[in-house]
Amino acid sequence: MAALTIDDICCSYNGKAVLDGLSLRVESNEIMCLLGASGCGKTTLLKAVAGLLPVSGGDICINSRKVNGNGAAVVPEERNIGMIFQDYALFPHLNVAQNVAFGLQSKESNKAVIRTRVDEVLELVNLAGLGERYPHQLSGGQQQRVAIARALICRPQLMLLDEPFSNIDTQVRMRLISEIRSLLKEQGISAIFVTHSKEEAFAFADKLALFRQGHIEQVGRPQTLYQHPQTPFVADFLGQSNYVPATVHDSHSLQTPLGRIASLAAISAEPGSEGRLLLRPRQLLLSEAEQGNGRVLEQQFLGAHTRCLVECQGLTLEVSINEPLPAVANVQVTVAPHALTFFPDEAERRREVA
Repeated sequence: MAALTIDDICCSYNGKAVLDGLSLRVESNEIMCLLGASGCGKTTLLKAVAGLLPVSGGDICINSRKVNGNGAAVVPEERNIGMIFQDYALFPHLNVAQNVAFGLQSKESNKAVIRTRVDEVLELVNLAGLGERYPHQLSGGQQQRVAIARALICRPQLMLLDEPFSNIDTQVRMRLISEIRSLLKEQGISAIFVTHSKEEAFAFADKLALFRQGHIEQVGRPQTLYQHPQTPFVADFLGQSNYVPATVHDSHSLQTPLGRIASLAAISAEPGSEGRLLLRPRQLLLSEAEQGNGRVLEQQFLGAHTRCLVECQGLTLEVSINEPLPAVANVQVTVAPHALTFFPDEAERRREVA
């Protein structure tokens, strides 16, 4: 059973369509990330799912229960969802335990039950023993854990997270991402996570929906979108891209200025088709060679790797290497074996017209 089904929904602001016929499915215990630039519609979709924004068309179902569409409009508090925000939204005059208990108090009158449940969720988010502290006495990471505990206390079927890590220091952020992901999986809670950071999306999500101007450009596993993007927009948004002019030689090779390059998977274009070959910096290999086909123009040491700009056959390519090369070195540029991503020119023109 799908945790969330969104079918052909439409939302507008001041008469202007933000989402127009958008559909998406989130499976049980799956974490779906909505990724995109500011203003692309991802937060609008989150608000529509939460019931905080009216839907002018289409259907939304949470665990097979219709909450929008055909006259249905279930109020947010009856959708059994949890929400975690960018700014934590904690009450400064309430202590941690009181903040966490706030949402449950309207559903449960037994104070002993509430106290027990508060203790349970504080233990889950590693805040046991901190119930008497106030928000200003906590670090940013601890405040976000309080917000998570508050969202968990009513045992939601679906968790909505709106850029929850953007106000947290980088060193703490990745640890918290790992903790929350593990927690959602252990509790069997499905989630939709909104961010504009591809690093957060890669680390947190099972699937990724990349937004562009109110529609989804591509949806799938993060590795699939990065390694096999369907459009140059997806390729460029998710990482550094090199584009090399190419012509399809046969079903498993392309002719390029770097020579003929073989593909480990079939190329879905007819022989003779012209277009561009996508090459990620890690898909290019360099070796020092006095009579090589390339020359190093610039290098930047970035800690985990070195960014290297190379001139090769009239192209400027960005290559990621482990160890720096001698300045202005001559190199041989080759392509690591992989399934090639080829964008035919005609396909791109049709997409632009559409």
